Amino acid sequence: MVDGVGLSAPPAAYARVVPETRSILEGSGFTYSVPEALLGRALPGCRVVVPFGRRSVVGYVVERSADSSVEETRPITEVVDEAPLLAAPQLALAQWIAARYAAPLGEVVKAMLPAGVRGARPGGRRRGPRTTSLALVAARAVAGAPEHPPVLSPSQAEAAAPLLAAIAGGCHRRVLLHGVTGSGKTEVYLTAIAATLAAGRQALALVPEISLTPQTVRRFAGRFPGRLALIHSGLTEAERAAEWGRIRAGDADVVVGSRSAVFAPLPRLGLVVVDEEDASAYKQDRIPRYHAVDVALELGRLCDAPVVLGSATPRVETFLRAHTGDLDLTRLPERIAGRPLPPIEVVDLRDELHAGNRSPISAALERAMQECHAAGGQSILFLNRRGTATVVLCRDCGSALSCRNCSVSLVYHHGRGRCECHYCGASVPVPRVCPGCRSPAIRGLGIGTERLEAEVRERFPKLRLLRMDRDNVSERDAYHRIYEAFRAGEADCLIGTQMVAKGWDLGGVRLVGIVNADTALHFPDYRSGEVTFSLLTQVAGRAGRGDEPARVILQTYSPEHYAVRHATGHDYLSFARDEIRIRRALRFPPYARLCVCTYAHRDDARAEMEARRAAQILSDRLPPGGGLDVLGPTPAFLHRLRGEYRWQLTVRGEEIERAFAHLPSTRGWSIDVDPAL
Repeated sequence: MVDGVGLSAPPAAYARVVPETRSILEGSGFTYSVPEALLGRALPGCRVVVPFGRRSVVGYVVERSADSSVEETRPITEVVDEAPLLAAPQLALAQWIAARYAAPLGEVVKAMLPAGVRGARPGGRRRGPRTTSLALVAARAVAGAPEHPPVLSPSQAEAAAPLLAAIAGGCHRRVLLHGVTGSGKTEVYLTAIAATLAAGRQALALVPEISLTPQTVRRFAGRFPGRLALIHSGLTEAERAAEWGRIRAGDADVVVGSRSAVFAPLPRLGLVVVDEEDASAYKQDRIPRYHAVDVALELGRLCDAPVVLGSATPRVETFLRAHTGDLDLTRLPERIAGRPLPPIEVVDLRDELHAGNRSPISAALERAMQECHAAGGQSILFLNRRGTATVVLCRDCGSALSCRNCSVSLVYHHGRGRCECHYCGASVPVPRVCPGCRSPAIRGLGIGTERLEAEVRERFPKLRLLRMDRDNVSERDAYHRIYEAFRAGEADCLIGTQMVAKGWDLGGVRLVGIVNADTALHFPDYRSGEVTFSLLTQVAGRAGRGDEPARVILQTYSPEHYAVRHATGHDYLSFARDEIRIRRALRFPPYARLCVCTYAHRDDARAEMEARRAAQILSDRLPPGGGLDVLGPTPAFLHRLRGEYRWQLTVRGEEIERAFAHLPSTRGWSIDVDPAL
């Protein structure tokens, strides 16, 4: 008040806009003026049309302000949306992601909206999908009689208590639910979601890959009929846009999806569930390279909603946070109804070789399969490699058949009669002679799921077999069809890769055979032990979920390795202690954060030179004594990928954000903060 006259705040006549272009724009946006006629419409979260160079482009308003640091601004010319596409918490989340992962804000905003939504204009008729995926059909089905929730066990009730208290209080809380396989974690999630809906709020549940968890979709749909929406990469663009529209319109209270579902437009978010929080699928491998678990935690903070992370094998970073007070820890140490975890018998494959057995199936596994199927049980054989042979080798000159674009060997697929690259998709016919020395002594070595299937058919001709890997689930809904066939007892044995490691709760599985436990064990990555332990534990957990006794046969060349040794005892705590001791000594996460910078070029010498130059600049500019160091440069593990040579350097430290301003940003560079295996 001045002299009895009220003073109002100046109008927010400027807007920060992120233009949507085909090229990646660095920075956090450009400042435009807002014409008076558009002041009430050009709101944060809306799409607008702005002049950009000599053309007009669509952009997103991310902020409004009363003044501008730019002397001359150009005006917004049109507002596309009647209401914002992104709400305030989503805009805040976008800026957090951009800052944490050194990602362009425009790319983050684009990742938050399905392409079918970004490209749509209001009022236009949007065509729906011609066919609907089985997952969506299951999610939208209205159950005739609602599924009545079971009474929680004392352990489940104790695990749910901190979540229910946070939901009742409408406050943010972070909980790690550490439960062994088959302990009933999903029922805890469902109970918390029901309480959230009763409080008038909405829930988000993230799973590693929705297409790999049909049982989860079925349970959620049965408990909350007609209230479920799905978001995942297996949907068509039209399906994704339609589900996004249902969520935004309030037609769905529960969203289940893979990592991109963390951006679902839920206006009354009251709970976030992250199942299998250790899964590598939560890390995005394209710009913006965010980790959905950390994004989910931040989303919960922004929305004052509790977040629960669940796993039988949590990441050691998460485990340590739960023991230092950053997360509350709840446990489910036993399986439902007191069912025991299946005993694991270790077979040393070195002994099999000494005994003259060169088959992928050991004598112990063969006997176990005979006993299992004679008793009417089902079995799962796990091998995390697909194809017939993992390498095609000349026995005269020793050279392997390699991809012309990538630094990897081609994998032989007998069914297609081709040798293929699993990275770039290159495919060549099986050569009759060695391309190098012209010798006819060229053979496939190693084993994948395709060859394993042939071996099992030869040994057990009466067994009804199914195989599940990326090669035979490329067709739409193929995964669901295979899963349903196995669940219905139409097959005796399922051969699969890591696609069968999680989300399968089938009482008929009395045997799990881990054909080779070492596929990820000696991978050149500091997480290889953790990945191996998690995978073995999760696969073994598919057995013994029914009333009949079950067993696991684990075949390995490295029975003494700590990851294998602790997995055979279902002993996560001992594994975590050993792993944390190693991480601390080597200064790897959680004792430091990593940022991997990779330069790619068709000329190897140019790539090395550029990487060395960037490493020197970084070393010179980083503050001395600041706890940050530069590792490398070195050739990337996949030195050549899709025709380009790759060199990388790594920045390591606790406060890694201090290095972001000095990271290389010219064309050819990619930045990955908090990389995953």
